Formats: sequence, structure tokens, C-alpha cells
Amino acid sequence: MTKRPAFPGWDWDDPDGLAVRLDEFSEQVAGCEKLEPIATELPHDRDDFLELGLTGIEFAAFRTAHPAGLGTDLAVLRSTDRTAASEPGTLYRVDGDRCFTQLDISQPLPFADASVDWVYAEHLIEHVTMPVAVDWLSEARRVLRPGGVLRITTPDLARYLNGYVNRDGFLNRHRRRLSTMGFGPPMPERRAFLVNQIFRYYGHQWIYDLDELRYVLTRAGFAAEDIRACGYREGVRPDVADLDTPFRTDETIYVEADVPTTTG
Repeated sequence: MTKRPAFPGWDWDDPDGLAVRLDEFSEQVAGCEKLEPIATELPHDRDDFLELGLTGIEFAAFRTAHPAGLGTDLAVLRSTDRTAASEPGTLYRVDGDRCFTQLDISQPLPFADASVDWVYAEHLIEHVTMPVAVDWLSEARRVLRPGGVLRITTPDLARYLNGYVNRDGFLNRHRRRLSTMGFGPPMPERRAFLVNQIFRYYGHQWIYDLDELRYVLTRAGFAAEDIRACGYREGVRPDVADLDTPFRTDETIYVEADVPTTTG
């Protein structure tokens, strides 16, 4: 008897067709056990954040792992029983112990200048165009307090191209990792496909190396000397660096940018 495929109709060679499946997958993971509205207004300035016990913002996170973080995402967050769904402009408690609000990073952030100590985003910046990325990073810098830190992670273009040219095993390891995660059937082994998928799948718009990240960060107002590459879960604030998730380390570049402390 022929074994029924686990992913019928899945065609890795059809990025546009798979985009629909990936959107459906995103909707499935945008859930929580309990979603409770806290307030119909978001925290605005530093005092508002501190009153809620919040010190920073994690973007692209339905449930931030940071106990003092505000999680945000563009997608609607729903309770598993479908009785509650997030709406922009409302602050929610997720599963009783984390804060969340629905935000669109292509719009100005609804927070005051110098309102948080840290901003974190894992594998977000590659999902928007460069102009949107620069505007969002400018907003992130604006809401950071003097002495604050931005930490972003994203797929590293250099790893993909080095893997293609040098045949160092990275592309096959990456392929096996995604298969182990159950993310569709095994990808083709073709090296060109494995490079192309990082550009064409997952809603990606722009892929970065370290120089490209430095470029958009300086355009957003960060000084070149305040930008640095970091290791996995290594950074100026261990509590923020610990937000790095382990299953993406093979492909990820980690970068931090500081807002200088005001002197005088």
C-alpha cells in the first residue's frame, strides 16, 4: 500500500502557491490559552511602562519570554477557544502573565520618546522592505532611553552564500533542521534552491549581512561605533540576549546597537 504523503499538494518549487499555506501556518501559531484585555489605551511614556512592570518591547512575539517585556505582532492573536481576538490599540494579558498588543511596524510607534530600556526583534526585519525597516529602526531608537539597547537577529546572507560557494555543509544542515521541525516535506537538495528559498519564502523582503545591517542602522540614526555583532545569547544585557531562540542559530546573525548615555 502506498504511504499517503504527510504534505499533499506541497510543492517547494512554487513559492506563490506555498505562500497561502505559510499564511495558514502563521494563523495556526497565533494562539494562546487565555487572552484578557487589560486596557483600551496602550502605555505611552516611561512611567506608564513601569506602572505595568514593563521595561522593553519584543517585536514579532505573541508571548514574549521576557517577564518585563511587551510583546507585539502585526497578526491577530486569538485564544484557542476562539472567544477572544486582539485588536490594535488594546493592551492584553496573555495566559495570565505576559503583555501583548497588536502593532504594525510600518506605522509610527504609539510610544513616547525615551520610554523603554530595550527593544528586541528576532527574524523580523527581513519580512519588510528596506524603507520600512529604516523607519521602524528609527522609531525603535526614538523610544529607547539613553543607555538603552536594540537587539535584532536575522538570517545571515553571508552564511548562505559561503555555503553555496564553499560547500561547507551549511545548506544541507539547514535543510535537515527544517525537516526535523516538520516544516513541510524535505526541501530539495539543490544548492541554488536552498539559497533561493531564503529570499522567496516566509514572506521575506530583504536579506542582510552584517554590512547591510550596519547600513540600515546608521540610516536610522544609530552611530557606527555603537553597532556590534554579537554571539548567540551574548550581549550587553543578558536578560535581552536570552530571548534568542536555539533553533535558528545555524543561520542567524545577532546585532546590537546602543543609544549613548546622555552626559553633561
